[in-house]
Amino acid sequence: MHTYPAILPVIVTVVLAVMGTARPAAAQDWPLRPIRMIAPISAGGGADVAARLLARSMGETLRQQVVVDNRPGGGSVLGTAAAATAAADGHTLLWISGAHAINAAFNRNLPYDSMKSFEAVGLFAKMPFVLVIHPGISAKTVPELLALVRAHPGKYNYASSGIGSASHLGLEMLKLAAKLDMVNVSYKGAAPSLAGLIGGEVQMAMLGPLSVKPHIAAGKVRPLAVTTAGRSAAFPGLPALGESVPQYEMTSWYGMLVPHATPPGIIARLNAAITIAQSDKAVADSLGAEGAELPRNSPQDFRRHLETEIARYMALRQKLDIRLE
Repeated sequence: MHTYPAILPVIVTVVLAVMGTARPAAAQDWPLRPIRMIAPISAGGGADVAARLLARSMGETLRQQVVVDNRPGGGSVLGTAAAATAAADGHTLLWISGAHAINAAFNRNLPYDSMKSFEAVGLFAKMPFVLVIHPGISAKTVPELLALVRAHPGKYNYASSGIGSASHLGLEMLKLAAKLDMVNVSYKGAAPSLAGLIGGEVQMAMLGPLSVKPHIAAGKVRPLAVTTAGRSAAFPGLPALGESVPQYEMTSWYGMLVPHATPPGIIARLNAAITIAQSDKAVADSLGAEGAELPRNSPQDFRRHLETEIARYMALRQKLDIRLE
């Protein structure tokens, strides 16, 4: 009994030493089992295809299967909430898009903190939207379209995939920047929006490259500009919208987060796996059709990107009477 106090400091020292070596070992030995990538979106869309391309490449790099777990619902909130409460051991990843930043700015009742509940891993890809109009509209350029809309306030409609969607906010940003008066017509997704545009229910839309390319080729819609800061290799003949509306930029992007407190060593290995995937020819060729840029970046770079995107949408929220629940 009397010997315990004497050996207690030794026991404590040994335990602390073991704990001190356990953390590096966790990152070194990881992954211990298949990795789940929660994608808070429906299967089959462009974001899902990109997630599966990345998962395949990461699985080869990490020598462990990476399984995409589609958890749609609530504008991506349900799947994101599931990731926020997952174990921070590197076996649960969260695939995000611009919706993550939009929700952070416009949804006041999120069951997680968009920044504090997660650690940034990396930005995977950035893509443009394409501003397209009905071919019956006389405008052939962005300046001509802006002049036409200004000459007829309230006459022209645009399609969106719902209040708070990127297609909605992108055109609301254009309205504010170019001082336009036009009306939003909400549809349940990109496909119905495109059908409404082709059918003449609306006069313009901001849509993803893959969805509009076949209809541009068929002459069913007319492209006027891409929405990235500069021109896109996928649409070499189109100007950037920012050439007519200074500083305008609206991009689609995909990236990865992990639950808060995931070890830095694991995050570093995940970021390296993303970089390897960005160099994969099969990945680059597949996403190239969308005009994707695959920017090399660090976790810190991606965190700054998220902060900038959220701040941009927070500023937009001050100008729009929009609230997402």
